[in-house]
Amino acid sequence: MPGPTSTESDVGGIQVPQALVVGIDKYSLKGVPELKFAANDALEVSERLRNAGFEVVTLTDQAATHKKIHRELEVGLNQRVVDEDDPVVIYWSGHGMSDLRRGTGDDWSSTFLLPQDADIDQPLGTSFPVQHVWALLDRLKTRRLLVMLDTCFSGAFAGDGRRGFAIDGARGGAVNPTDEFLRMDGHGRIVVSACGPDEVAREDETHGHGHFTRAVLTVLDRGAGDRRVNVTGLVSDIRAEVRRQTRGAQTPSMHVSSQGADWRIPLPPPAPYEAPLPSWAFVGTSGGVGKTTLAMMTAELLAESGNTVLYLDADIAQHGGTSEWCQRTRVDIGHARTFADHVAAFSRAKTGTPAAQLSDRLVDVTPAYLRRHDCGRILLLPAARVSDRLFVFDLVAEIKDRRSNGVCQQILDEAFDRGIQQGATCVVIDCGAQFDPLAVNAIAAAHHPMIVAAARAGAKEQRETILRNCEQTVDGFSRLRVATVVNRVPSEEALVQHWGQPGYSNPGMSFHWLPFDRNLFQDWEEGRPNFELGYDELTHAWHEILVASDTSGCHGRHQDFLPSEWDRFSKWSLWLTENRQWMETKRATLSRLVRRSYVAGVCLFAIAATALVSLLLHVFAEDDTDDASFLPQWLAITLLTLSAVALLGNVIGRHLLNRRRKVLTDLLAHSTSVDSLKDWFSAPRQDGSWWQVWRSSRRVAIEWLHEEVKDERSRQLPSGRITEAAS
Repeated sequence: MPGPTSTESDVGGIQVPQALVVGIDKYSLKGVPELKFAANDALEVSERLRNAGFEVVTLTDQAATHKKIHRELEVGLNQRVVDEDDPVVIYWSGHGMSDLRRGTGDDWSSTFLLPQDADIDQPLGTSFPVQHVWALLDRLKTRRLLVMLDTCFSGAFAGDGRRGFAIDGARGGAVNPTDEFLRMDGHGRIVVSACGPDEVAREDETHGHGHFTRAVLTVLDRGAGDRRVNVTGLVSDIRAEVRRQTRGAQTPSMHVSSQGADWRIPLPPPAPYEAPLPSWAFVGTSGGVGKTTLAMMTAELLAESGNTVLYLDADIAQHGGTSEWCQRTRVDIGHARTFADHVAAFSRAKTGTPAAQLSDRLVDVTPAYLRRHDCGRILLLPAARVSDRLFVFDLVAEIKDRRSNGVCQQILDEAFDRGIQQGATCVVIDCGAQFDPLAVNAIAAAHHPMIVAAARAGAKEQRETILRNCEQTVDGFSRLRVATVVNRVPSEEALVQHWGQPGYSNPGMSFHWLPFDRNLFQDWEEGRPNFELGYDELTHAWHEILVASDTSGCHGRHQDFLPSEWDRFSKWSLWLTENRQWMETKRATLSRLVRRSYVAGVCLFAIAATALVSLLLHVFAEDDTDDASFLPQWLAITLLTLSAVALLGNVIGRHLLNRRRKVLTDLLAHSTSVDSLKDWFSAPRQDGSWWQVWRSSRRVAIEWLHEEVKDERSRQLPSGRITEAAS
């Protein structure tokens, strides 16, 4: 990218900080191994600096040649920096190299930054010795210079994500990565490189950055009051973040010149925080509203369609989700690192379990029915251990002190990272109390935030309190993203009384609702014996709400993560393919009923016609002597009325029977293979009520068939209830 032509760095007397950003993945000579994320690092850092008000020149890959970089260091920056108080940032992401070959006299060493067209056999003429770089920068007028190097200067030719190597023929061992830099004097100048002298700067495959750059981006994205921080504090935070993310494998080297006072650097406005995976977050207006139940149902629905779901139980005070999952699947969390342990890493409260004894392995709580059908998995990040009650109590008390958004986001990021590393494709977050800042940030980060409320007095105001708290805590929070679910509604009268008429005419105030059916909830909470058949009223209604929420909130972006119509019906429809005789018997029964309905219809028509003829003879008779009716008038009217009603019912019933028989006929025709059956289930089904017999509603017929299958399966099983233990 060419540098600006203007020689002024002030606009209307306002300082314009300057930056040169270099990132190189692909080198022109084969002797230099390629990197994966250095150019991306440069682009991301450039974006952050530009958002903070810097005038940025970015050179990546083919643009980052020796000539262009040298010109920018010697001419471009000198043209733009005109005042000694102009802040300047130099950022380099790419390969560094050490040359430790024995010279003719004493041993000598040198370290180089490699441009895109570097020749490692002629490093002095084609690369940048660090002494040369500093000599160029020393000509700048500014007293405010920050140099950041995501590279190292040691290691072997190994294309393994290392950002440095030693030249062929070098002696073993590493050199101080900024040895020559650290000897340089200056005024208000700071140099920080990615690692120490005996360490290697590596790339982070999971996040697509160098570890050092990822830390830089994390620190730049943190919130700050006046959006400016002391540069030494910024660098110290970067060093601490690198150590934390790499668990001590990298400790950046830092040098602060002995002359000059500390100076401040502008930060970009906080970037919108978003979970790295498709995410659903649940917070309740109060206890007992079914928040955890809906979160667990969502995890199971996502796993149904083949996803590996990270279930993050962030409710460390109650940890109801952890208890429910462990009880249902009969597993123990053992020494798994809990979410409370993640929070404790940023807290004064400490757990009694030594960190060395903790495992990062998530707890597999996949229900047996999902395993039987080779569906996805559910991996639980537990909230806390039961043995840590006192520790959790102290932790919850400290959380209420409103820790910063930056820290909350780091805690959540670490939890997400564990899921990503173990193959999670989506995440369900069971949030804690509504005023917990971790819950607020989880709601802000999730793609599908949901507030679960009850149909009772005060619930609407509690929802408003949650939304207002989020708006006050998180910059740029939009309440329009949040869906409200009024759960366990006892009656529509109670719903209307406390929430108003259901609908979506008022954006931001609309809501979904679920009826309360004690038997359905008890059935689900005790193992849901028929859920593995792919359909029950509760989960079907909840599935439709999730689809509607995704359509309105994310324009259907995550619809593929939710079960399709085939997923919802596949379990019991595949059972049908193995029981064709049962289907044929059921279809034969329906055919007999249809034939009998025709016979009954003829009989009813004959009765109605007889009564009508008798009634007409009576009406048209001029006097009693001419009355040829053969039935009393009251009897004729009664028979005509009853037979007409029965005949109408016969027609409706026959339509229903034909609709069901057609579904069975289609199923038999398509059950020759799983693919054929899937195609048939994937075809749109006309919707309509049972009484709309003029509409060919396969959905209604399928629901009837499902009930028949449930009854048949119940008769085949030794018990009417399928428990996970028996499975």
